[in-house]
Amino acid sequence: MDKSQTKRRYYEVGLQIEDLLYSGVFKAGERLPSERELSERFDSSRATIREAIIMLELKGLVVVRQGAGIYFIDSPDKITQRTIIPHSDVGPFELLQARQIIESNIAGFAATQIKINELRELKRVLDMQIKELHGDSEKFEELDRLFHVLIAESTQNRVLINQAAEMWRNVRIQNPLWNALNEKYLHEPKLRESWLSDHKRIFMALQRRSAEDAKQAVWQHIENSKQELLKIADSSEFEADLDDYFFSGDMEIDLLN
Repeated sequence: MDKSQTKRRYYEVGLQIEDLLYSGVFKAGERLPSERELSERFDSSRATIREAIIMLELKGLVVVRQGAGIYFIDSPDKITQRTIIPHSDVGPFELLQARQIIESNIAGFAATQIKINELRELKRVLDMQIKELHGDSEKFEELDRLFHVLIAESTQNRVLINQAAEMWRNVRIQNPLWNALNEKYLHEPKLRESWLSDHKRIFMALQRRSAEDAKQAVWQHIENSKQELLKIADSSEFEADLDDYFFSGDMEIDLLN
């Protein structure tokens, strides 16, 4: 079986497991069946099952509990809930500005609450990102999301966790302009290396339990993203409505003309 067929197989198995969750065959909040049971059920190798589970973890459908196994999320509605604000009405800079304010404070609080097993999980995601630095763009993006989600989850505060998830969906998933930018410009290895360095600084601050350093590291991380988008917006190759950049705060716009 060639590499593309293997990839399709784990993807197909992941989708089948996801369907079983949403249809109620597998219950929300329950522990996932063992690799052996899933391997037999889907007539696939354990390696394929592991890849499918990783895919589901990156999608936020399962969580790994140290020493207890892999569990489905409490409710699939967490994935399908409606967004707080209509994504079509808001540009990426306004959303990034909101993320900067909210997520930096979440990280500051997380530094005072995070447990050793949560730090280990963050380190595992960071290591996976390093391996995907020059690899699959979609997987790198999913790992990026998971890194930020794990920080929010370490606060143990459901309001903050849900808010962080909403912010990510609005900025990185459901905003059409961001998707266009991401597809055309944001897969460059240089940018990935920059964001990975930011993640390392955030992780080190959390490991030191420094609320101020964690807050500043996340603030700067999102500021770096804003600056990269501004460079693209200023380039002659990119065309978009300036209303999308109204909240960037750095572009000179003559509102009288």
